[in-house]
Amino acid sequence: MDSRQRTRHEISRDVRCTATGFAHELVKAAVASLERSALGDSDPDVARLFDEVDALVHRFRSHHRELSNARVLRRGTRLARAPEPGLPEAAQPFSYVGAYFGAYSDFDAFARGALGFTGNLHPRTDMTAIGLDMHLQRHFWTVERQGTLYAFRLDDDEGGEADTERQAEHVRRMLRARFGDDGVAEAMPIYAGRFRSITEFVRSFLWKLPFPTWLLIHVDVTTLGYEWSVDRSIFTLSAGEGGMHVFVRRDPLSHWRYRLPV
Repeated sequence: MDSRQRTRHEISRDVRCTATGFAHELVKAAVASLERSALGDSDPDVARLFDEVDALVHRFRSHHRELSNARVLRRGTRLARAPEPGLPEAAQPFSYVGAYFGAYSDFDAFARGALGFTGNLHPRTDMTAIGLDMHLQRHFWTVERQGTLYAFRLDDDEGGEADTERQAEHVRRMLRARFGDDGVAEAMPIYAGRFRSITEFVRSFLWKLPFPTWLLIHVDVTTLGYEWSVDRSIFTLSAGEGGMHVFVRRDPLSHWRYRLPV
């Protein structure tokens, strides 16, 4: 597969995912509107339905634009990553997008694999929609070849290793100024990264753990971040422009209070 074919395949994949996700959410909105009417004593709230559809159009326009922008940015990294051992031949042309995550039969199986959840789910849990969201929100990139879905975990830092090292060196200087050399030795091995807020860090931290999405949406990440700070599991340094550097002293979930029921 040459670069032109690969680009067409990427574009087609993103278009299909965006269109499928939009259609899926549109049907859910229409069904929810009809259910509200059937269970109540009034006619369908058409104005509310139109507002929900407008919001969906805006959301998926954004997905389409952001996927396209991300695809353009990835062009600079093409072929920079050596194929990983064991990478299936069909997935090799796309290995530059990120670390190979696995091969699956469909989005349902991919979502279960990505979340690391194999137990019984509520029958109305839509794992296909969750899998689509992970592609649309660029947590993963997927491609389908010959009936198999291949997934790659996208790099968190699109700037690459050079930007990561520059950021780490900047943080080292900040730590030396505040804590001395001992602070560098203690904190840098557990530097979590730069985030806009503690809540963003907590969401990122939980997302990488094997908790299903339907459970995570009920977690109060603001309170959790505050408690992790109070019990000194994490600490932060200002990064300017409203951001912060986050450091992990110990596993924030090691305390019994934070063990989620999965």
